Formats: sequence, C-alpha cells, structure tokens
Amino acid sequence: MSLFKYIFFQILKSIFLILMFLSYSHAANIKNSATVFMYHKFGVSKYPSTSVTINQLENHITELTKDKYNILPLNFIVDAIINDANLPENTIGISIDDADESFFEVAWPLFKKNNIPVTLFVTTGTIVNNNKNYLNWDEIRKLKEEGVTIGAHSHTHAHMPDLSIDEVKKEIEISNKIFLKELGEIPSLFAYPYGETSNEIINLIKNYKFKVAFGQHSGIINETSNMYYLPRFSLNEKYGEIDRVKFAASSKGLGVYDFIPTSPTIKENPPFIGFSLLDERLSTSLNCFIFDMKGQVEKEIFKFNERVEIRLKRELSKGRSRINCTAKDSQGNWRWFGHQFYY
Repeated sequence: MSLFKYIFFQILKSIFLILMFLSYSHAANIKNSATVFMYHKFGVSKYPSTSVTINQLENHITELTKDKYNILPLNFIVDAIINDANLPENTIGISIDDADESFFEVAWPLFKKNNIPVTLFVTTGTIVNNNKNYLNWDEIRKLKEEGVTIGAHSHTHAHMPDLSIDEVKKEIEISNKIFLKELGEIPSLFAYPYGETSNEIINLIKNYKFKVAFGQHSGIINETSNMYYLPRFSLNEKYGEIDRVKFAASSKGLGVYDFIPTSPTIKENPPFIGFSLLDERLSTSLNCFIFDMKGQVEKEIFKFNERVEIRLKRELSKGRSRINCTAKDSQGNWRWFGHQFYY
C-alpha cells in the first residue's frame, strides 16, 4: 500500500470513529427504572375514584409477586438512584396516601402476608381519636413496628400552591412536630397532596431536609427524574385493571431532562413545553398526550434530534392537567414520562 493510500485510509478511519462517538454520545442508555404505585382506599365502593376493589388488589398482588418483578422499599429505590447504584429489572414500589382505615383492615394483612414493603403517607390533621374513617396513632405505631415506612403528607391536605409560603411552612412544621411526638422521628419521604406543588414549595421541602418528594402523575422514575417531584401511578376502580398494572410495571424510564416549564405550577397559559431525551433515538417513536378537565388538548410536536418542543392549541383549564409521553425502544420496551401542571 502506498503512503498516500495509507494516510487516506487512516483519515477515513478517524472520521468513522468520530462519527460513531458522536452518535453514541447522544444515545446514552438509561441505567435505572422504577415504577411506583399509589393507593388510597381498599374495598370502599362509596369512593371509586380513590378506592380499588378487594379483587383488584388481590390481582395486583398476584401479578407483582411474580419472579419477573422486584418489589422494594421506596427508601431503597430512591437511595439507589441518588447514589448511582443499580436497581434490578422491573423494580416496583408501593405507596398508600392518607392513612385510610381500610389500609389497616383490608390491605396491610395482604401486603404483610406476601412480604411486600409499603410506604404510608400520613396527613397528620386527620389522625385524631374517634375518626372512624382514618387510622389512629396506636394503629400507625403498630404498622411502623411491623415494617411499614411512614411518610409525610402535610397537615391538612390542602392545595398547597394556593397557600402562602408562610402557610406552607406551617403545614410542614405542625406535621413534623406531631410526627416527632407520636413516632419519635420525622419522616424522610414526602408526598404532595393531590400531587400539586411549585418551585417555591419544592425548595421548602428541600430546606426541611426531606430526602425526596412524590407527586401523583403517571410515569417511570429514572436517573434523570426530578427527585422532588417523582411520579407515581394512581390506582382506583377505573384505572386499576390488571392490564394497566402490567403495562406500567414493565415499562422503563424515558430519560427526560431540561424540562420546561421548570415549575409544576404554571403562570403562562398555555405553557411552552420542551424537554431533551437522554437517548435521542427514542424521539422517532415518541408520542405525547396532554389532558385537563376539558379533555385532551390538541398540540403540535416539534423534534430537533434529542430536543422535543410542544405547542398547545388552547389554554389549560383551571386546576390540574397532565402530560404523558411514551416511546418504544429498540428492545421493544415501552418508555414512559409524565408530568402534572397546576394552574
């Protein structure tokens, strides 16, 4: 081979390697994924929007205790992501909001029998003597002794973005004092009532030294998730069928970062929505849906390699609205991102 051909070959080889590097630099793999389910009530048919039937719960437990899933405590899941450790395939977390009496009477015996770790987010203002709808502190202490993790869920279950910052501080401080008195410790995990929050509230949660905080919007947790606005799949009679549980339990994180608007409580309406994908190849199969109280919101989606921008064709209605984005990767896995807005 002549010197000219050899040099030419080496140049082509270098260009090829550079192009390969650039290609893979925009196609990073998502390391961890975890699906967290959220319950409220069990077998309370009077409230189908917040309760699952006992048959649904039994079907969930039968499915999620199969070998292909790994049910782990929420603390373990978030610690693994925070510390860049490895989570097993199909990691599942279980959480319950509000400390309804039906959890103690109906659900916990089934979870306990199947060795399923559970986190109970307690609204301290509802835990009073002779309240037949909610647990009392003796029951909560018994659950804690039996292995249930207790999380904080505010004091009055108010719409926190509608409160002043001083009122939100009062919510947190009263709740913390009650936990300290009744349980001897302040929980490290927090869940926003109704999943509603803002950047100002998130900063307060950080300042009060909560490790992470959860919303109640559908989506899969991964290493790019906002650790103070983590998603959970809400289960009730309508959205508690086993096919939905299976789909969510086997889905993976979408790997979204640089999401805007940065605050879940929006001030501009309609909001300008944009985000980047850890793996830009997922943009080819990406689809997003936005829903509010009026139904689905028409939109336009613009894709620029790893960057995705969404323009809504009307304002979001007052209250909560959600965006859900899914894509199918090259291995056939569904990847899911969700976010809730409050206006």
